[in-house]
Amino acid sequence: MRGPSTWTMGCSVMTPARWLLVLGTSALLTVALLVAVRFAGPPKASRAEAFAEQGPAQKLEAMWAAPDFAFVDDRNVTVTRQALVGKVWVANFVFTQCRTICPLLTSKMVQLMRRLPGVDARFVSFSVDPEHDTPAVLSAYRQRWAADEPRWTLLATTQATLPQLAAGFHVTATPGAAGDLDPIMHSGVFVLVDKQGVVRGVFDSEHAADFQALERGVRVLAGEPGRVVDEPTDAVSLYHALSCASCHENEALAPKLVGLVGSKRELDTGIRVTFDDAYVRESLLSPDAKRLRGYPLRMPSYDGLVSGAALDTLVSWLLRPGSAVDAGSSPVEVAEDPVCHMQVRVTADALKSERDGGAVYFCSSHCQRRFDDNPAAFGR
Repeated sequence: MRGPSTWTMGCSVMTPARWLLVLGTSALLTVALLVAVRFAGPPKASRAEAFAEQGPAQKLEAMWAAPDFAFVDDRNVTVTRQALVGKVWVANFVFTQCRTICPLLTSKMVQLMRRLPGVDARFVSFSVDPEHDTPAVLSAYRQRWAADEPRWTLLATTQATLPQLAAGFHVTATPGAAGDLDPIMHSGVFVLVDKQGVVRGVFDSEHAADFQALERGVRVLAGEPGRVVDEPTDAVSLYHALSCASCHENEALAPKLVGLVGSKRELDTGIRVTFDDAYVRESLLSPDAKRLRGYPLRMPSYDGLVSGAALDTLVSWLLRPGSAVDAGSSPVEVAEDPVCHMQVRVTADALKSERDGGAVYFCSSHCQRRFDDNPAAFGR
């Protein structure tokens, strides 16, 4: 039996002094490794997300030059980085077939534009789906979201240049793997670029403080305080100003809202709730608290973006009596996309492929193509 004063390591005997020396050396090496990892930073593709995590405390310092590009926009006009010199601009990254984060990102972009009336800035949405998002497709997307906004540009990228664009902005834009929720994995940040084409901030607009910091940053860099936004006082104008119609008038993205007062809604947890004042208010302020079954879309929070009076007006309008059939009184029929495993509402216009075992439903044409090319890879 060994006494407390010695430990055996191989064929040698370690004295307490030597053991302490080994422990101290190991500790120093561990600290050195942690420091190296800490300052090595995240992979280049996620560098923008790392900056966004700093939140609204960003000081608008020069970060890196925005990459060169030349893409055709939704008006069939070629737009380049050089063409934007002299303008402050905000960039984000979306694709039109996305049913999860992209509608939220586009809604936030539209909100930002509407909160900056009269400010000489530009707003640029790069498509991360070159295969599908042609200028014509992007034009239709604009019509649904903000047809009358001349400062917004939607750019159709190409398969050859998208990787270079993503690397230049230090964002992620790659095809999703089988089983991923989205067919394309991409960053959800907003990038603020100054008049010289230099990135001055990266923001996560999903958080109210970040969104407000982004708005302030645009104003500061543009050198224009801008006029105060006049909040609509009638419910219909509010409904459209908050981009509610862009999603809720497309039942593939979000449920209809009119004429549902008193109806039962089924959540993704299986619990059924009543469409009443408390539910509508919570959905507007904390939309992730109760998510309807069959809808993967992330809804933006309007907490801090609308006044109490505007909230009351909108809620009262949504709760007005209607003659619509109670869409939530019967169970919602959903199917699982075999490619990404997303829940899909089974409707007449849902994407589907017929197999021997019946219809197979998909969240997007991406998943449908992947399935049709090799059904066996997905167990069919």
